[in-house]
Amino acid sequence: MLIYESLYKNVASVVMESDRMRVTVLPESGGKIQSIFNKVENKELLVQSKNAEFRRSSYDTSFFDGDQSGFDEVFPSIEACRYPTAPWSGIEIPDHGEVWALPWTAQRYDDHLTLTVEGVRFPYQLKKTIEFQQDNCLKISYSVANRSDFPFAYIWAPHILFVREEDFEIRLPAAVKTVMSTCSVDNKLGKFGSMHTWPTTVVDGIDYPISTSTPMYPGKCEKYYAMETLDEGWCALFNPKTGSAIGLSYPVSAVPYLGVWDGLVGDQCATALEPCTGAFDDLGVANHWGRVQTVEGKSAKEWYLTLTIDNVRGVDGIDSAGNFKCRKIEEVLL
Repeated sequence: MLIYESLYKNVASVVMESDRMRVTVLPESGGKIQSIFNKVENKELLVQSKNAEFRRSSYDTSFFDGDQSGFDEVFPSIEACRYPTAPWSGIEIPDHGEVWALPWTAQRYDDHLTLTVEGVRFPYQLKKTIEFQQDNCLKISYSVANRSDFPFAYIWAPHILFVREEDFEIRLPAAVKTVMSTCSVDNKLGKFGSMHTWPTTVVDGIDYPISTSTPMYPGKCEKYYAMETLDEGWCALFNPKTGSAIGLSYPVSAVPYLGVWDGLVGDQCATALEPCTGAFDDLGVANHWGRVQTVEGKSAKEWYLTLTIDNVRGVDGIDSAGNFKCRKIEEVLL
């Protein structure tokens, strides 16, 4: 593998390459993974802005005024809100959290890249180490250290804007039977709290396949969460016509919730698979519902995320090493 410094449009980058993937990281722009390029299929996996220059965001600005591309880290809330508990009660958390718009400190090694960032309004350090677990599998190991003496509740989510190919299907664990809409704009899944059966629901008396809903309708912006308690940590995009698959795996004990955003970024179709440590986007709401992770004072928590690309017969799961699980051909034919 290779790790080297480069330039993405007008900003400094670090590029990591295996035989099958090329990954571009922007340490000074939220530590974001800007690009994941599939070298085998010769295609970009993440939404890229059509602007000639990268639109770098400032702290405490709207996500929608930024570049709206790539893979951002969201922490400690997705939606802007006020911190719900003492000793930080009432302190405002910016849109999409703090860290996506902050510069991260990067350390480059022969086989991995480590990035760290310090909280601005809250006393934490978030750290991630990026490496190739296999030629077709990227592993990101995370830790959050609480510098204070008090418990710190947080939502972490990977905001990964995958390019949505026309025949892609969203694959979730078999336990997912019900999803709840949490989007605040008009969409076919309705307002916050609307419940739907997965993978197909009924909208205006007509079957609506949530998992395969392309082509996109104008202004599409759907966000929903799995309501079941999950015992598997994975999600994927799968093209049954070509076998092309992109999958995430993670430890469900540390990352117990699963959200999906599906819609349009400008004129580009995109899907964001978002395993997360707290549900329903707003840290206050997550805390009220008891669906949030907490790191105790003067301690740390760790978790990981794998991102795998492959060509497979089907997707029935993804293990911790990033390997797709699929039924045998004989089982598929039954």
